[in-house]
Amino acid sequence: MTTATNTMKKFNLPCLDSRKSFYGRAQVTEYANGEKVLTSYNTEVCKITPAGEFVRLWDGESATTIRHINSFLSFYGLPGGGLAWWRNLEVKKQ
Repeated sequence: MTTATNTMKKFNLPCLDSRKSFYGRAQVTEYANGEKVLTSYNTEVCKITPAGEFVRLWDGESATTIRHINSFLSFYGLPGGGLAWWRNLEVKKQ
C-alpha cells in the first residue's frame, strides 16, 4: 500500500487502446503530494512519484493489467509499456 496521504482525487482510468472501457477495474488515485497510483483489480500495481519516476509495485502480470499499465503510461505521457518492458522493471515494495 502507498504511504501518501491527503487524497486529491480518485477516478477510473480511461481506456486508451482499441477497447471501449476498463469497466471500473483500473483506478487512479492522485495524491496532494503529486504521487499517482494505479490500482488494477484492487491491487496497487505501479505508481508515478512526485518526481515523475515510474515505480513497479506488483510482482505479477496479466494481459489485462498490462493494458491498464499501458493506458496509465499514455495518460500521463510517460514512455514504456508492454510485457517485456514490465518484466525488466525491478519490483519496489512500499
